[in-house]
Amino acid sequence: MTMPDTPFHAGVTRRAFLGAAAAAAATAALAPGVLARAEPGRRPNILCLVSEDCGAQHLGCYGGVAQTPTLDRLAAEGVRWRNCFSSAPVCAPSRFSLITGMESESCAPANQMRAAGALPPFLDGAGWPRLLRQAGYYCTNNAKEDYNTADLNVAATWDESSPHAHWRNRPPGAPFFAIFNPVTTHESSVFLNAPGLDRLDGAMSTPYLQELQAVHAVTATPILGGPTTPGEVRIPPYYPDTPTTRSDAALYMNQINQMDQEMAARLRELDDAGLAEDTIVFYYSDHGGVLPRSKRFCYDSGLHIPLIARFGGNVAELAPAPPGSTLDEPVCSGTALPPTILDLTGVGAATWMGGAPFAGPRRAVSHYAFGMRNRMDERYDMVRTARDERFRYIRNYLPHLPNGQHVQFMWLQAGYREWDQLHHSGNLDEIADRFWNERPAEELYDTTADPDEIHNLADDPAYAEDLQRLRTALDEHMLAVVDDGFIPESEAAEGYTAGRAPGAYPLREIMTLTANAIRRDPAGLPELIRNLNSGNEIVRYWAATGCCMLDAGAAPAAADLRAAFDTEPSPHTKIALAEALARVTDNPQPVEYLGATLTGHPDGWIQLQAANALDHLGPRALPARSQLVKASTGAGAPIAADAAGHVRTATAHTVRALDGTGAGVP
Repeated sequence: MTMPDTPFHAGVTRRAFLGAAAAAAATAALAPGVLARAEPGRRPNILCLVSEDCGAQHLGCYGGVAQTPTLDRLAAEGVRWRNCFSSAPVCAPSRFSLITGMESESCAPANQMRAAGALPPFLDGAGWPRLLRQAGYYCTNNAKEDYNTADLNVAATWDESSPHAHWRNRPPGAPFFAIFNPVTTHESSVFLNAPGLDRLDGAMSTPYLQELQAVHAVTATPILGGPTTPGEVRIPPYYPDTPTTRSDAALYMNQINQMDQEMAARLRELDDAGLAEDTIVFYYSDHGGVLPRSKRFCYDSGLHIPLIARFGGNVAELAPAPPGSTLDEPVCSGTALPPTILDLTGVGAATWMGGAPFAGPRRAVSHYAFGMRNRMDERYDMVRTARDERFRYIRNYLPHLPNGQHVQFMWLQAGYREWDQLHHSGNLDEIADRFWNERPAEELYDTTADPDEIHNLADDPAYAEDLQRLRTALDEHMLAVVDDGFIPESEAAEGYTAGRAPGAYPLREIMTLTANAIRRDPAGLPELIRNLNSGNEIVRYWAATGCCMLDAGAAPAAADLRAAFDTEPSPHTKIALAEALARVTDNPQPVEYLGATLTGHPDGWIQLQAANALDHLGPRALPARSQLVKASTGAGAPIAADAAGHVRTATAHTVRALDGTGAGVP
């Protein structure tokens, strides 16, 4: 067997490669197009109870301090997966996977936080529940959608999707698939404890204001007097332990307790109707928790979610283990839950689904769960991660940028604002201050010994084999799903179909280039400069971005960067070249170009990329301050509303940072 030609494969052992290949073959064999349908009358009902933004580590049955008697009992009566992870650490990309059964990064821009991902043509404009409907299931969603695509026909996907949707409305005798998704634990429930919420920056993007208002309408009274007190919570060492962060954490634990009570009401409905024995109940979350360095970040705190399944007595033979069992294999909810439900109902997993069922007749044990991060609201980033039962591997494709990029919606949490202020005042220890600094190219954590993921083992020779095994698994996954994350937002190759056109997106070549770029070794500069002459825009973009990563280390190539800048036809790549040039020269033209693009380009996503480049430059962006002020008031070239809000919030922060007034401000 030939070793794979993947960017990080050097040094992988034959045993590790053969194991990965066998696992991939097993998964492929267990993902058929359609299975034989179950016998009439034997099809289980499926009830999914979904909590917002809820990390597994907080629940009682996962060892957390939040009081969750309902979910603890559900776990005791069912099966609990110890290592379930969302496909993204934020709602919209995660929910794209949950409704399609596909990785959001294979359908750019669905990988970006709030975008209009283009559905592949074979989905016929609908989510996978339509397959259940075609098989006679009554399918309802109550009520959050947030599917990160404008292409999805909700009416073709669900019999009803609304706050009134309920399995009780089904035709007589029809089996049901029903989702209930209370928003009690949503991130913004913690904002209720933050001072100054009534003085939000008017630049906030409209979709986020609408989300905030919707959640506040449901959780108008925070559970300040709940069972968990600030003294009982545990604050991990990666952010500061203060009265503010303890108050936020206690509030969040009590929101979880409230959610647990809401789930109890849904289970009582099932019992009262006499349907519990015929129903499989799933409980899970869309992604991890909301406290600092959780939501939006590719650590266990942002990706580790609860997964519990209780199988009624009449369908108990479908359970993967006896009641009260705990299973350790990794599960990626977004790509594994859809084929699991289709398998359990006898409908059969669709051919486009790469995930394997974790329960049902065709259950398969997975070895890895994969996750990703791209644009988070107004801030661009790119992170990919692989997790097995023990280790978390993270690859930072923009390691010169800190985790602590300013995101206005995130800064509405008091703990983030305080953390920001403590960083600027120099009052953090080394571990808590890491969030604000540049990142390593790779991170490796032993989550058994180090559940807080603060001891990076990537450079430890004792873990070299584990590092290489996870590197290879991630590379093979990215190639298999055709990961679109390297494509700049709004570039022509975005999308499932466009990115697969011959020559449009040389993914393997780009992965090899970026594998070297993220090392930030000046010895790699000649390769980056050579690739500035590539015939492919995306290759040129990452060559220019690699020069940004080198910062002053790219100075020997200033003339080459200037020549490329003068002739570059792509605005996406020219923005990256302008940033790289501004880092190595005092010539004002690159910053002038960024300012003009920010206020004058008709594409809002290109404006946002220019805004991010200026923010990265810090004080070097001062010559563009007038354009930044103009953009922060929405006075630039008219652009689509979805990008316009992000441009305003990004530039408003950069202006405050230039003026020295940005620390701790949403």
